[in-house]
Amino acid sequence: MGLQSYTVSYSTDGTTFTDLTNVQNITINAGRQAQLQAIQATTATVEIRYPTGFASPITALVAGTIIRIRNTNTIYPYPNAPMMFGRISNVTAIYGIPFQGGVGQSDYLTISVEGSFAALGRMQGENYVITSTDLAAQCVEASTETGLDISKDGPNTAIAPTTVSGTWGDWLAQVALTINGRLHDITDTDRITLLSPFAQNIPTTGFSDVANNINNQVYNAITFDSLSDNFYTQITVDPQDFAAVTVTKVGATAPFRTYQVNSLSASTGNATDFANYLLGNYQDASFAISSITCSAEAQNVFQLDGFENGPNFSDFMGMQVNVTFRGTVFTCLVEGVTMSATPAGASFTYYFSGADLNAYLLLGNPILGQLDNNRLGY
Repeated sequence: MGLQSYTVSYSTDGTTFTDLTNVQNITINAGRQAQLQAIQATTATVEIRYPTGFASPITALVAGTIIRIRNTNTIYPYPNAPMMFGRISNVTAIYGIPFQGGVGQSDYLTISVEGSFAALGRMQGENYVITSTDLAAQCVEASTETGLDISKDGPNTAIAPTTVSGTWGDWLAQVALTINGRLHDITDTDRITLLSPFAQNIPTTGFSDVANNINNQVYNAITFDSLSDNFYTQITVDPQDFAAVTVTKVGATAPFRTYQVNSLSASTGNATDFANYLLGNYQDASFAISSITCSAEAQNVFQLDGFENGPNFSDFMGMQVNVTFRGTVFTCLVEGVTMSATPAGASFTYYFSGADLNAYLLLGNPILGQLDNNRLGY
């Protein structure tokens, strides 16, 4: 397939956008590279040639300005929807020599962009007291206090009331950890969505080392890992309002490999269920696919921007996909994705966790719906 065409635009009001010219490199990082890594904001870096920028700078390119990155070739249910929508966090100009007639031929501008979750990390909670035990209601309270649209996707759950003594970002990260959730923080508005692991997102498209068609995106590199951070024989969940709960693998002996997590579990029972769920995930060392890399130009039917869900990188988080390797099909969940594009082409790397590390019960799901192996809730 031919080269994809990416555009980078900026806006000060979220309505009128101006395309940047001389774009040389785009990099987007969404999600995380491993399942137990902390929740983090989606980020992007855009590098442009800036030959007239010293004499006639684009004054709107400052912290807080909206940046939108789109693939103008993509045809999805949402044509030209943004792959990345965020705000500038930093701008760096590198001026070269010579400079003649108002033009610096070797001048470059690097624009750093971040998703909405980053804004929460700069908002102090000022000891706001959340009294509700209902996650949906807590999201409404947080939206009112922060001015951002914070919501949940998937079944509702009970979360302990708390005082937001740090930042709102700290609070949301702890909620995500408590529900074992993921984060969507890039849309065409300042919106953040907590994605429950019980919200099914199963596309018809997968990955293959051989097949290259509408149902398979072909990849050119694959990595299997056995991570020490995914192997524990003891789990301790320490809720804010209840005593810590510790569960240990049957037959394990000290010294234990212990994973300790602070949570906002609404009861000791919730914390115990969560601890048992984590132990079920991590009590056995495993060897599984951790990442694959795909070339945009290698695809016969290009869907690497977001599969049939639309070209938005946040949509990948928690997506259940099949990866075919040497005739064997592996079921994985997407934890993160990195895209790097230049005028010469684009490369996409997807980071996975195995289905065995996502042992929650989704009724009707052939992989995550096994009654004797998966947990209905925690």
